[in-house]
Amino acid sequence: MDINIQELSPVKRKLTIEIPVELVKKEIDLVYEGLKKKAKIKGFRPGKAPRNILERYFKDYVKAEVIQKLIEDTYQTAIAEKNLNPVSQPLIEPGDLEVGKSFQYTATIEIKPDIQLEGYTGLKLEILKEPVLDKDIEERLKNLQNLHANLKTIEEQRPIKHGDYVILDYEAKENGRIVDGGRAINFTIEVGSGQFFKELEEKLIGMKVDEEKEIEISIPKDYGYAKWAGKNLSFHIKIKEIKEKILPSLDDEFARDLGDYSSLDDLKAHLKKEIEKEKELAWKRESKEKIMDQLIEKNPFEVPQSMIEKQARILVSNTKVKLAAQGLSLKNMNVTEEELMEEYREMAERQVRAYLILEKIAEKEGISVSEEEVENHLKEISEGTNQRFDVLKRYYEKNNLIPELKSEMLIEKTLNLLLEKAEIQSNLEG
Repeated sequence: MDINIQELSPVKRKLTIEIPVELVKKEIDLVYEGLKKKAKIKGFRPGKAPRNILERYFKDYVKAEVIQKLIEDTYQTAIAEKNLNPVSQPLIEPGDLEVGKSFQYTATIEIKPDIQLEGYTGLKLEILKEPVLDKDIEERLKNLQNLHANLKTIEEQRPIKHGDYVILDYEAKENGRIVDGGRAINFTIEVGSGQFFKELEEKLIGMKVDEEKEIEISIPKDYGYAKWAGKNLSFHIKIKEIKEKILPSLDDEFARDLGDYSSLDDLKAHLKKEIEKEKELAWKRESKEKIMDQLIEKNPFEVPQSMIEKQARILVSNTKVKLAAQGLSLKNMNVTEEELMEEYREMAERQVRAYLILEKIAEKEGISVSEEEVENHLKEISEGTNQRFDVLKRYYEKNNLIPELKSEMLIEKTLNLLLEKAEIQSNLEG
């Protein structure tokens, strides 16, 4: 077998593979032998039809079968012989198959770029590292206070005010006709929160229980529910109940009710540690992003288009899963999969660039991920998601997710090493 390689670009190769006449003849003979045993041709008993008759009836079929078999039998061998690691499916262009002649075909593939690493150690980072301020703890306490608030029905006949919780019925119409999903009973709105439509919420202020009102609003064009997006709707509102939020007192009793805290000060100390961890994680994320920005700038190279497309499809798939968890789809967002692919293309290219650079650094630095590390990471995931370890591990193995997990861990280890070696100038705020 003769193999020639043409470099079309730094990441694209065209292989011309020529199979000798002896192998071609052998494969053609094998296919005809198989046909002879099972072909049913009028005037001939099974297995007795001569070759020239078989050729008359099955020439095109044999040609297609032999071409497919020759390519299947030689492509992987050619790739291995030339030490190529394709990142794309080959684009095969078969030549003509003729008896008594060698067979030639081409396979165009993409490969990973040969990255000549520049300046990946001692990267300079200047990132603000924020301390935990009193206002951070107070804000977290207020969130907890709101989370454990009670809603109390207002008995007196007073008008709705900002911050009230209103229970109402509504009908939403366009040109006098109720729109899809445009009717609700005992629907709860927190006035002023903007969780429904801020324009509508504001127009509820001043209304009283049993009062009815027509409210016209313009729905934003980018609204999540496509059937309402960009429309002018008229809402017929009937107020049924008004509730106000009763906040618990921020005292020692409140802290003890939340868990294993002896006092409010004990709770605050716990919240401070929690916020410190969050800020540290956020600082590390930002630092790693800046590391990647510098590495990408210092190491320009051509990225295989197939890798960009694959990553863009992963991003689209992730978006679809997140939407599905909210009961939504791309159709609700008024966007097609192709449009989203194009939107994600730039992000996908950056992610692929980052991955290829970090993979090369890991190789150069001798960084690897052991089976024990994978096992421990799976245990962390199982604990964090409250799933049984054995069930989670089987899921990863069954769906061939272990290599992807291992790759993610390798990249994370490499980034941690680069962060350790970076020259960090961190100014503390406040």
